[in-house]
Amino acid sequence: MKPDYDVVIVGAGPGGSAAARRCARSGLKTLLIEKERFPRYKPCGGCLSLKTVHLLDLDLSPVIENTVFGAKFSYCLKEPFHIELRDPIAFLVMRDRFDQFLKEKALEEGAEMLEGEKVVKVQEKDKGVEIELASGERFNSHYLIGADGAESIVARSISLSPHGNDGNGIAIQSEISFDSSIPFPEKELHLIHLDFGGIPNGYSWVFPKKDWLSIGIGGMFRETKKMNPRQYLKGFLKSLTYVPEGKTEIMRGHLLPSFHDEWQKVSQGRMLLVGDAAHLMDPLQGEGIYYAIRSGMLAAEAIIESKEKGIPPSDLYQKTIHLHISENLKWALSFSRFVFRFPKLAYQTLKRYPELSDLYLQVLEGRETYQGFVSGVKRRIRDFMKGRLSEKIRRAMAKA
Repeated sequence: MKPDYDVVIVGAGPGGSAAARRCARSGLKTLLIEKERFPRYKPCGGCLSLKTVHLLDLDLSPVIENTVFGAKFSYCLKEPFHIELRDPIAFLVMRDRFDQFLKEKALEEGAEMLEGEKVVKVQEKDKGVEIELASGERFNSHYLIGADGAESIVARSISLSPHGNDGNGIAIQSEISFDSSIPFPEKELHLIHLDFGGIPNGYSWVFPKKDWLSIGIGGMFRETKKMNPRQYLKGFLKSLTYVPEGKTEIMRGHLLPSFHDEWQKVSQGRMLLVGDAAHLMDPLQGEGIYYAIRSGMLAAEAIIESKEKGIPPSDLYQKTIHLHISENLKWALSFSRFVFRFPKLAYQTLKRYPELSDLYLQVLEGRETYQGFVSGVKRRIRDFMKGRLSEKIRRAMAKA
């Protein structure tokens, strides 16, 4: 049977839309399938690093909510310090508008789209992939890209859901209507606020946008049954003096997919996973948008090369993901375990040596690797402790 499409992409978030845009531009007949109808609300901080903006190479001004020039750091909302630069370090967006924008860019390149249709099963056949919808309708495609999030149907269908890891994390975010009733500090309007120490294995944040304050908590909670993340968020909101009691308007959560191994499987035969579906997320600070877009583009490139050479794209994609994403994230993973085990020490070191913050900003820009950043932090911790490291800290640093 002749396939209906060259490529079918499940999920129209940033990773799916980026893949669809690239595939369609190269002349591949491309279909995006999305279970929701756009625009739709997506719980997410919506912080775009500079390397994300450079990667997209699009005029994002129609969807930018705020330009970020620095960050405020605190520990349990105490001991704050600021880092501010002359040039932007990031941009803030609302995911409903941002995702709609990227979807439209994919359609402009010639991709087709089905909205409000849920994929329930995918299966690789001799010469392609069969995709089944909840309605019973079926499509056939040469290739399939799974961009359908942390609870990916595609990953489960082909047994590529990661095993043997620390488990998924959880993020919960509240959107506060940003109006004159909010006495938000004017000097912090173009800063993101990151607070450590109050959340086990995670952190809290405040991102000021045009009409909303996005306030949330997130972490890799290993024992979620013994804790209530919503209570942590409520406690954080209550501690913010500029948030009036009862002001919360939206509070929603989502899973944070755990990156767990530099060689974790992200593909099989003609089926490739991107973004959250592939568990490609920064384990230190939870950034997922960049890795979704980057892996979406890499998946498209692997399919284009596969079609040209007549070989399965799986091995091509696995190698490029390792080279461009996973080899770097393994350093973020090991360091995150150290930071979450000794949050006060990590915070005090960051505060004592501001150059570390500059180094981390270079990681976000793509000018520095996590390996370089982690090496710099280790040196400063030894300086800060004057060499008097406990055996626990010494062992943890060796693993980081």
